[in-house]
Amino acid sequence: MLSMLNKNFILSLTLIFGFSIGAFAQSDLEDWTYDKTAVKERKVIPHRYTREANVKFHKRIHRVIDTREKQNLIMHWPRNAFYRIVYEAALKGPNKEGGVQAWRSDSLSIGTAYAEDELNDLGAQEFVTQIQDPEFPDDPYMVIDTVIKIPFEPHMIKKYRIMEDWIFDYNYSDFRARIIAIAPLYRPVASGIELGETAMFWIEMKDLRPILVNQELFNPYNDAARMSFDDWFEMRMFSSYIVKESNVYDWDIKYFDEYKDDGLAALLKSEEIRNDLFIFEHDLWEY
Repeated sequence: MLSMLNKNFILSLTLIFGFSIGAFAQSDLEDWTYDKTAVKERKVIPHRYTREANVKFHKRIHRVIDTREKQNLIMHWPRNAFYRIVYEAALKGPNKEGGVQAWRSDSLSIGTAYAEDELNDLGAQEFVTQIQDPEFPDDPYMVIDTVIKIPFEPHMIKKYRIMEDWIFDYNYSDFRARIIAIAPLYRPVASGIELGETAMFWIEMKDLRPILVNQELFNPYNDAARMSFDDWFEMRMFSSYIVKESNVYDWDIKYFDEYKDDGLAALLKSEEIRNDLFIFEHDLWEY
């Protein structure tokens, strides 16, 4: 009887130890105690078809998302930062799995497409310095010029510019926004001088959505209920401010004479545009 109990006890320890090894092995691969496939297996839900005859109002808007704002901090979650997703997708190019086409401007036309090798040098800094001439190692006055190249670090991207269309669809009687393209913003450096903020490249949202739909976004309330970046953008859970509306000059707000060198006036104009969109939607209905 005692022998049988010992055998059962040893068998139990073996099973427990075996399950523990399996649990640790699983955590090394997935970092979870269970398989998380809810986000990884999602598919993009296509936007509904919009018939031109049903569009009674259309306005193109440009916004800037600043990841340093509290509402947008989750975009810089170290385990799955948005800048890494966008930058790596652009570097891969459209001919590789998980890659997208990068464009030079928001026109998104064929003549403005970036070549894959061009993106590798984009944002990199080059410095000219002097080093010892290897042919004259004993003469300290014999030096040659050399170029030191510092590659761009994507974590330096703090802002994103999005181009979206606000459309009133008469058929569905709703007024909603659809993001057309997104661009990371950076400050290029030339001859050691930091230049103004500009778009690094543009990516069409329809190309980026199949990637974002499988990328988890941090949920501060429940790790088991994380949404994807695609959900986050589609539900417009980000904070942003308007920098441009469609105009005859195709200028940003800050380039108009009345707003030059006056950031407060430009911000007030941004709020005015946002409020005009709200009032337009509100006045569509009668109570």
